Amino acid sequence: MRKRSGILPLAAAAAGLAFWLLARTDDPIPTAGRPEWAAPGAFSRVRSDHAELETLFALIRTTLRENQAAFRTSSGFVRGFSAGAAYPQIWIRDAATIIPAARFFYGTPYLRTAVIEHLARQKPNGEIEDWFDGAGKAGKNTTESDQEASSVLAAGQITELIGAAWLQRKVNGTAVLGRLENALTFVVRERFDRSLGLVKGAHTIDWGDVEMEEPDQRAIRIGSDSHWTAGIYNQSQFYAACLELADLWRASGSPARAAPWAERAAAVKAAADRLLWQESRGFYRVHVHITPLSHAFDEDAMFALGGNAEAILSGLASSEKARRIFAAASSRRKEFGVSTISGALLPPYPRGTFSHPMVDDPFEYQNGGQWDWFGGKLVLGMFREGEAAEAAGELLAIAGKNASRRGLFEWDAPDGAGRGSSRFSGSAGSLARALIEGYFGIGISGDGLILSPRLGADSGAVHMYLPSAGRFIGYDQTFDEESLALSITYASDWMEAGILRILWPGRDKSGQPLALPGRFDIRRDGAAIPYRLEKIGEDAYIRVETDWKRHSLRIRPDPGAAIKQR
Repeated sequence: MRKRSGILPLAAAAAGLAFWLLARTDDPIPTAGRPEWAAPGAFSRVRSDHAELETLFALIRTTLRENQAAFRTSSGFVRGFSAGAAYPQIWIRDAATIIPAARFFYGTPYLRTAVIEHLARQKPNGEIEDWFDGAGKAGKNTTESDQEASSVLAAGQITELIGAAWLQRKVNGTAVLGRLENALTFVVRERFDRSLGLVKGAHTIDWGDVEMEEPDQRAIRIGSDSHWTAGIYNQSQFYAACLELADLWRASGSPARAAPWAERAAAVKAAADRLLWQESRGFYRVHVHITPLSHAFDEDAMFALGGNAEAILSGLASSEKARRIFAAASSRRKEFGVSTISGALLPPYPRGTFSHPMVDDPFEYQNGGQWDWFGGKLVLGMFREGEAAEAAGELLAIAGKNASRRGLFEWDAPDGAGRGSSRFSGSAGSLARALIEGYFGIGISGDGLILSPRLGADSGAVHMYLPSAGRFIGYDQTFDEESLALSITYASDWMEAGILRILWPGRDKSGQPLALPGRFDIRRDGAAIPYRLEKIGEDAYIRVETDWKRHSLRIRPDPGAAIKQR
């Protein structure tokens, strides 16, 4: 439950409006004209056989544009994104979620300045606020324990795009990297249960911020009646942040500073596996109780989407665990009749378990509503872990739901009816990752570019531009079902050589299985090149080493090779 803004003083409101209007016009990426998919250009667009995916991309862009925010603060002129129409503040959790989408439309100020402002407001003990606004106010929902981790994860995404030099920038006399370490140190010191070896937080619903006891705004703050738990969402976020901080220290030339955080991550992973993983059910329990508390129902039977999805993306869950989590999510969606895989908690808490009216009934808000914020993350995990066909189906279902309503809502009822903000940035950020990183397969990291198109038998094209790096990635792919020939023209201005890894269609357009050829004939610009077949889960990829000059690749079965079983 976010804190909604009050009425600003007139002068502050007028100044805020001026900066807000300036931000709303600051969108330099064009959309008109016929694109050259595999050629340089300052634009980001997609083309797909599936109209709903093109509509989803347009909704992502519109949501970011309508939530642009800009105002002056103590650290200077800040640009960023509000969470949605009802939440005009800039939130650190949302910033970490939005950057993977915003990087394809906006320059460095929209990615970095909000994170710097959050760090400028850091408390002496290392604690990070949840949000700040244009009136100079800030606050924190203390029931949560992921604000500090979110600041590190946001910083890591920025560093992938612009390099590590900015980590040495001083914020109120302390370097950014030092402030990030202080943030995680706060969690270790103030939000860690040493007997369990896990991060602790209030008894909320998975990733949520509403605790059990209070019926009003007090429900977002720790109080004397609060019950403490250690949940899978907090462990996943902290685990990912520890590894990210270790990477940032290495990138800054201090590997010795990295080692303790890598060790801390490993210890949390081991404790989560021991205390939270349920082998008999195939997913992580929502939390274990630290404060003694008994429920009259089996809380461990509840499938918590957010924490389990984050466990997969962070790497806390192994590939074997990930596949069991996917199966559990799919099973629960069918069992409870939810329109997509985005059901947040299935089954939800029974009526009256929570006192606050937003979550006191099942299937409302965080208590069992649909949240594409986390459904998108689960779908991305499915793409990564070798379930591309199933992931594409789930993505199409989510995209179809949103296309029919022309909005990316904060959450949805089980039947797909939109609730809350109709332009919700968290939904845009997560669905952008599922679409761009997952389906179209654009993978950018500090190690370079890995292009993994997962279109299968679909035809489509993508061109993504990174204003902060001044780089583009683009390709145009087709698949001929009659000849089984897959053709792709691709290019980027990434300097380093990289990897092109193309999913071989496991099914045709009607959904019928396609056999995997025993050998391929692969030609780049007409010349035969070596390749290797790579299996990930259920998926088979043709992998080639490549530079990123413009090339045309044609892949077809070698007529002299036997058919292999998948």
